[in-house]
Amino acid sequence: MEEYRGVGKSLRDLVEGQERNMAQLERIGAMMEQRWGSEEESGKEENGDEEEGSEDGPRESQEEGTPLSASC
Repeated sequence: MEEYRGVGKSLRDLVEGQERNMAQLERIGAMMEQRWGSEEESGKEENGDEEEGSEDGPRESQEEGTPLSASC
C-alpha cells in the first residue's frame, strides 16, 4: 500500500509541474504575440508594400503569368 501512495504523490507532483509549465508557456505566448504584434505594426508602416509576395516565392508577372526570375 505504501508503494501506491508514493506513486500517487509522484503523479500529483508531475501534474502540478505540468500545470505550472503550461501557465508559464501561456504567459510567454502572450508576451510574444504582444511583441510580434507591435513589431508587425511598425514594420508595415516602415516598409509599406515592399514585402508583398516575399513569403510565397518568386512573384509572377501580372501580364504574362510567368515568374519574374524566369524572364531571361
